[in-house]
Amino acid sequence: MRAAVFPVFPSSRVQTERTIAVARVVLAVTALFAVWFDPAEPAQYGALTYALFWTYAAYSAGLVVWTMFWAGGDWLPVVTHTADIVAFSVFQYLTAGPSSPFFVYFIFSMFCAAIRWGWQATLVTGALVVLYYIAMAASMVPQLLPSGFEMNRFVVRLVYLVVATGMLVYLGQYEARLRLEIERLARWPAPHGKSPEAAIGRILEYAAGLVRAGCVLAVWEASDEPEAHEVFWTAESTTVRTYAPGEVPGVTEEGLLRSTFISTEPIAEARSILVLEASGRLVRRDGMPVDRSILSRLTGTGLTSAAIGTEFVTGRVFFCDLGTPPAEAVPLTEIVAREIGSSLDQLHSSEQRQELVAREERIRVARDLHDGVLQGLTGVRLELRAMARERPGSPAALQQQLVSLERALAMEQRELRIFISGLEPGADAPLDRQSTLALRLDSMRERLALEWKTPVTLRMSPGVAAMPASIEEAIPPMVHEATVNALKHSHPSRVSVDVETADGHVRISVSDDGHGFPFRGKYNHETLAASHVAPRSLFDRVSALGGTLSIESTDRGSRVEVLFSM
Repeated sequence: MRAAVFPVFPSSRVQTERTIAVARVVLAVTALFAVWFDPAEPAQYGALTYALFWTYAAYSAGLVVWTMFWAGGDWLPVVTHTADIVAFSVFQYLTAGPSSPFFVYFIFSMFCAAIRWGWQATLVTGALVVLYYIAMAASMVPQLLPSGFEMNRFVVRLVYLVVATGMLVYLGQYEARLRLEIERLARWPAPHGKSPEAAIGRILEYAAGLVRAGCVLAVWEASDEPEAHEVFWTAESTTVRTYAPGEVPGVTEEGLLRSTFISTEPIAEARSILVLEASGRLVRRDGMPVDRSILSRLTGTGLTSAAIGTEFVTGRVFFCDLGTPPAEAVPLTEIVAREIGSSLDQLHSSEQRQELVAREERIRVARDLHDGVLQGLTGVRLELRAMARERPGSPAALQQQLVSLERALAMEQRELRIFISGLEPGADAPLDRQSTLALRLDSMRERLALEWKTPVTLRMSPGVAAMPASIEEAIPPMVHEATVNALKHSHPSRVSVDVETADGHVRISVSDDGHGFPFRGKYNHETLAASHVAPRSLFDRVSALGGTLSIESTDRGSRVEVLFSM
């Protein structure tokens, strides 16, 4: 016998064997009582039959006890199934053969095969039982002829065995198909691909296989998109179309917008549909309530349709060319339509996330440019303006100023080149992160000191390489903005920058001895957020990384401190 197509969990198999064992005891005890109450014929086999039924009853009770401690396996079901068929055959032979009242036990063996292994084992068991029944009748005809062979009972029971086998095989195949559909639903493909259209095309192809449809048409619109969509799938191609809002074709009757319906007629000639009501009944309605632009493209025999409705997506899906739809076509259509809607919803959410990530990346790039190169170029521009307003000095002094400006522009050019290379795909952080960060900060310090003609000092503590990469990348532009703000507005004689890590934190402080900010006192992150007096770009960058910003401003200078948790 073949094993089941679908995996059977050990606990389920044990429970099945326990149920069969209890049913076997009931049959054995009932047979024992029947033989005791009405001894078997012919009489010479009465004592033997009675003893065999006692043995079978004891065997059945022993199996009940055995299955209580059985942990599962393949051998016990096969052995007990074979023993049952042999025992039932012997009982049949000893109790009037083809006319035996224990004929029904053969049906028990076929039910056991169906429960244990599915329709294939049922077919094998039924064939063996039918062959044995015919052989037994043929061998016992000479013995039964003197008293009369009940041909009518033999024929009826033989046909009954054949029909019962056929019905159990059909039920087994139906169960196998349902299990396969459940398994395929559980393996619903994730909505991903090179493009949203390719992803939904693959999903519709999978849905068509579940519903056994020759073509699938899905129309939908998202709640926040300016256009509606349509994807038409066939085995040969996938077609994508878009519509203006409100022009999505679909169901023409208002009362059927959310309903599921089915038609088993050729689509071109269909005159009625069966609509699934809330009560679960299918009610016939005249007409085909589908927009002509859709109906003209649906071909074949059989059509089923269900609505799509999620948080962001509404629409409808049509399955056509079904042939003869199975009994579960309507509920299956609803389930598949729900899965399609969920996939469309995921695609929509994924597109929104990608747009949000791209928008945040643009904001980050703009912020980095503002805090880095643009502020450096602003310093160069102010220096040029000052040169234009001053009286021309000696040629040597003028040359020295121009050389300084050229050097500052070269540094900004190098910084911009580093920034652009960091945006390229696959640009990973260098291995020696601490030395790289130190070089960038030192280059920045040198450039700012040259541009603003003010000393800038830099101190870094050991262990900076252990900080997260996102914080490391943000340190240079944050230091640059804080330093330039101090140089531009406080007019200090010196600026000092400290970067240190301690106790799981990264602390960045920029101090100066200038005039300070327009306000006085110490402002923490919450106070700065409420008062809106902090440098907005710096505050937003720190907040986005989960850090805190504090500013202390006095008449003798200011201190800007940024704190991150690692």
